Formats: sequence, C-alpha cells, structure tokens
Amino acid sequence: MRDIKKFFVILIVFTFIMSISSVYCDNIIYIAYFNKILQQGDTFMVYISGINPNDKVKVTSDLKARSEKYFPYKNGQLAIVGVSCTAEPGEYRYDILISREGKVLREVENTITVKEKNFKKDYITVSKQTQEKKSQENLNFDAQQIAKAKANPVEKPLYQGNFIAPVDAEINTEYGAMRYVNGVRSSVHSGLDFKAKRGTPVMASNNGKVVLAMELNASGNTVILDHGLNIYTSYCHLDTISVEVGDMVQKGDIVGNVGSTGYSTGPHLHWTFSIGRQSTNPKPFMEGYGSPNF
Repeated sequence: MRDIKKFFVILIVFTFIMSISSVYCDNIIYIAYFNKILQQGDTFMVYISGINPNDKVKVTSDLKARSEKYFPYKNGQLAIVGVSCTAEPGEYRYDILISREGKVLREVENTITVKEKNFKKDYITVSKQTQEKKSQENLNFDAQQIAKAKANPVEKPLYQGNFIAPVDAEINTEYGAMRYVNGVRSSVHSGLDFKAKRGTPVMASNNGKVVLAMELNASGNTVILDHGLNIYTSYCHLDTISVEVGDMVQKGDIVGNVGSTGYSTGPHLHWTFSIGRQSTNPKPFMEGYGSPNF
C-alpha cells in the first residue's frame, strides 16, 4: 500500500509539471488527473488549481453514466467521477473547457481508459410478492426520493480518513456481481451485502449528514449519508432507523439495525457507496486511496 501511495504522489507531481501551459491574470492553471487508467466500477479524480470557485468547468465526454460535480477545493476545483461497472472496456474522451465570465481560460483533451474486471455471479430466489416491490412504479418513486436527497451535495469534505465497514460481518455478495433472480439474469449488484443477524447495529462508515431516512420500496428502510464532495453511502433493508434527516453523524455512530425490509430474502445489510447517483466500488475508499488526501 505504501508503494501505491508513493506511485500516486509521483504521478501527481509529474502531471502537474506536464499540465503547466496556460496563464490567465498571472494565475497558472494546473490540471491533474488521478487514476486515468481504471477498471469497471472504479473512480477517478480531476483537480484543477489556479481557478476560482465561480469559474465554469465544462466536460465533454463519451464516458456514459458518469456523475461528476466540480467543487471548490484548496486553491482550485475538484471532481470525483464515478464509472459504472457496466461501462464497456475501452478508451473514452474526457475533455475539459474552463471559462471565466464567458472567456475561455483553457481547453484540454484527455483520454480515460477503462479496463475489464471479472465480476462474480450471484443467484437468489424470491417470491412473487417480493418481486412486485420492484415494479416500475415503485422504482420510479424510489428514484425520485433518492434524487431529491442528493440534489444539493455538501461542497466540502465531511469524511475523515478511511471509510469503514458498517458492520463487522462476512460479505456474501460483492459489488458488481451479476445477479440472477429465479434463474433469470436480472441486474448488477450496486453495493456490498453483509451477512449479519437481524438487529445487528449498523454504523456510519464515515462522518456525514443524513439526507434520507425513510422506507423505500426496493431498499426498504433506508438511510443515506452525504459525506461531502458528492460522496454518499446508503444503508438498506434496515429493521429500524435511528437517525433523522439533517442529523450530523460521526464515523461509527449507529444509524439503524440490520433487517430484511423491502426487496430482500433475509436479514442482511446492503451497503452502497456512490458518487452522486453512480454506485462505485467502495474498496479504494476503505483502503485510503479513493478520496483526495492532499
């Protein structure tokens, strides 16, 4: 892990040096890409220094299902970009145009490479009654509530250090697993499933603000935390909810208890890590190299 972090430091410095090519009002604009070569379901970051919080950053990309927002960060702006686990492997344009009061400061063409990742398969059997919880009408309702909860992300980091597992339990379904329901290919698993007993306390994986605490059709009793910079974690199928919208929680605080509400075949915790609306692989953020630490 120390070698990986050392590599990222070298990469950042090298990218900064190579990026110095524009000067506006005596400000040098640096653009640094973190993790330009990644696997399906991963994230990358773009940091632009030398621009103001109100400067406009326009992205042109053929990378579908991305979900980035640029926020004031240090002496510039930063975006964390989520890539779907279903993104086709290949090279994608990710071009940036920076403007101030209608005047172009800089244009940059870049390429993001997405490599294939071998995801596991998951097989479950559900009743007709449970399947009906994922009717289109129900899913639309859920999507509206989640979109509303994530409409105004906190613009500064609330999290501190690594994200932790919300329960101390075995993971029985990995992120990105192709799910087969009653023998039929259904969907891609958006998070991690922890095999835990009903009533097991569920912890906040990091500091954050509660932006949703309610029962949804598919995910049952659900809590969503905003950790800042468009980073969210979701705690699903809870038996009970222990927090309210607007609460500020610290890493390790209890947000609810494990249950089996919503589209569920038994007690477990479904935990989703997402950038905006795009679910992503949480492992880099749990291991300390997914979120910005500079």
